[in-house]
Amino acid sequence: MTSGPMHVLLIEDNPGDVRLLRELLGKTRAGAFVLTQVDRLATGIRHLDECAIDVILLDLSLPDSQGIETLLKTHAAAHGVPIVVMTGTEDEELGLRLIQAGAQDYLVKGQTTASLLARTLKYAVGRKRLEETLREQTRFLQSVLNSMADGVVMADETGAFRIWNPAAERILGSRPAGRKIGQWSEHFAIFLPDKVTPYPPEDVPLAKAIRGESVSNALIFFRPSADADGLWLDVSAQPLFDENGQARGGVVVFRDITASKRTDEALRDSEERFRAIMDNSPALIFIKDLEGRYLQANRQFETVARLSHHGLVGKTDEQVFPPNQAHAYRANDRQVLEADAPMWFEESALHDDGLHTSIVVKFPLRNAQGQCYALCGIATDITDRKRAEETRQRLAKDRLLLLESTGEGIYGIDKAGLCTFINSAAARMLGYVPDELLGKDMHTCIHSRYPDGAVYPRERCYIHDTLNSGTGCKIDHEVYWRKDGTAFQVEYSSFPVIEQQQITGAVVVFLDITERKRAEQQLTLSHDQLRNLSARLELVREEERIRIAREIHDELGQELTGMKLELSSLSDHLQTSGPTQRQKLHSISMLVDAAIQSVQRIATELRPVVLDQLGLIPAIEWQTHEFQTRTGIQCTLDIYLRAVALSHAGSNAMFRIFQEILTNVARHSQATAVAITLQEQAGNLVLEVRDNGRGVTESELSNPHSLGLVGMRERALLLGGETILTGTPQGGTTVKVRIPLSPSQPA
Repeated sequence: MTSGPMHVLLIEDNPGDVRLLRELLGKTRAGAFVLTQVDRLATGIRHLDECAIDVILLDLSLPDSQGIETLLKTHAAAHGVPIVVMTGTEDEELGLRLIQAGAQDYLVKGQTTASLLARTLKYAVGRKRLEETLREQTRFLQSVLNSMADGVVMADETGAFRIWNPAAERILGSRPAGRKIGQWSEHFAIFLPDKVTPYPPEDVPLAKAIRGESVSNALIFFRPSADADGLWLDVSAQPLFDENGQARGGVVVFRDITASKRTDEALRDSEERFRAIMDNSPALIFIKDLEGRYLQANRQFETVARLSHHGLVGKTDEQVFPPNQAHAYRANDRQVLEADAPMWFEESALHDDGLHTSIVVKFPLRNAQGQCYALCGIATDITDRKRAEETRQRLAKDRLLLLESTGEGIYGIDKAGLCTFINSAAARMLGYVPDELLGKDMHTCIHSRYPDGAVYPRERCYIHDTLNSGTGCKIDHEVYWRKDGTAFQVEYSSFPVIEQQQITGAVVVFLDITERKRAEQQLTLSHDQLRNLSARLELVREEERIRIAREIHDELGQELTGMKLELSSLSDHLQTSGPTQRQKLHSISMLVDAAIQSVQRIATELRPVVLDQLGLIPAIEWQTHEFQTRTGIQCTLDIYLRAVALSHAGSNAMFRIFQEILTNVARHSQATAVAITLQEQAGNLVLEVRDNGRGVTESELSNPHSLGLVGMRERALLLGGETILTGTPQGGTTVKVRIPLSPSQPA
């Protein structure tokens, strides 16, 4: 799908239907669709030639065309643009005919909603592009098979032939016949190397591959007719497995080696060396997973590694190569994965005959969802200069294919800064066609000004620095300038291209991050505002608690104490009164005592005097004792500090967090014991509370309504600290709080 609005061509002559469709599209996300309407088929076809259209909405009943013929004419002129047909009736048979005639989908007038219309249009475009991709891949695969000099034959698990390329037909002289697997040896007249013994049916390479066995470089003699001289075939076969590991057939690759075989028969002693050169690619090819473990490698690589295929798979470079080699290989792998783009390196490996140097291209492999799941490397021995040149040409072609397969903008420059290649994605983001930039100075075209329009000197450019120093970079605070003079924010990475230990250019990979930057700025602003507000509210709450606690303690407490004194005086004067009066006076005195205790308790809970007068450590000791007394939960407290160098706000935050932790233990944990530690770690004050209760669950940890947990985290975060809560069902819960200590005072 395009990143901008979808351009829709509506071919409809009914004003009411046109107005309805406009209203439906208007209910979608603003700017998602641009609608162009015409009332004649001929006008619509002309519009397709003049304007870029993403999808066509087509009415079959038009003044100049009717019925399915309307669709056929439109499809012929659309040049791949997907078509969605609008019908007046819900007729599944008609819908099937429309799809068969070339429509991507159809909608029934009067039953179409805004969401259905938007979804149908987007799906139509997506399906059409997927179809084009699949057709292109199929054509590419067929082209590869047709261009191969080696014969390729594939059969399914039943022995039915599915692929038989032209080279196979040319070598064998016939097309496949409906023969059973056990008849292949006789039908195709294949023999053991003695030229007379029919090849055992169960040992035919393709038959073995179907059974799940691999065959490498099997020698087969083929005599298509009794009077023929026969051919020598070098045959390799591999089984085919589905994603579940189930055998689904096999593939065989063979080449006519008759000439070389006959030439080398007199030189039997050198035959093995010659065949090793011919049967194996000089390139080393391997695939690793994201953890650096080998998934696959060719025979040449296995030879260098001195391991068989089974011995190599699952191992890392550290387990296969000397430490210095392994470290270099892995460092290069990380560069590729971090850049998420192909890169070229010069790497060395110790062969049996000494140290060899190879040019290695490493690139990420992606699954159908576009996610990187592995890294592939192709290493070509450049000890022989002739082979090095051939390999560079092949890698150049592969590079172009890889560049066009990615959505990132990628271009290359030479030492002078002139564009040597650019992929379609890069040209599209810059508003050019690729040919307009090839050979042009890329700094002058797209990177010569700062975001404010001021001149960006070339000598200050990070890409220019890569050309001079050979040091790569990743930048996300600059802009590129489009052909139309507009700028957009980019994240780009620049990597040097090194050939023969010389910097010959650079490769630049970039993305348009305008939307990402805008979102990041807005998110940062929102977070800052919320935290500032939270800090202010917390300060106000603490000040209010202090004020209320002081007023309760100083005023209400004093008044109650005065009442107590007056009651005591009154009691002395009423010694001679009756027992009833003395009992009432005693009851009133007890009520006053209870009120004084409640006032003291409320004032302490609002703002413990011990926190203000003695500091955090005594306050925690007091709170622990008070919690144990109130709840009956056994508490152990270990403090490994003599004093705490926290600000007033820090002490308040740590104490309030401690109170909230104990409150949660009392309310939710069902614990019988709590262990508390307070200590210094790496310049932080660390409070840890562990209970033996039921444990906390993942849903409780992620519950946005757990305001107590949110409050604890925010209190610590405002002071540059953190709150970590862990636990398992029936395994208890641990809360660890870290708050930075003041650097000027020792703990």
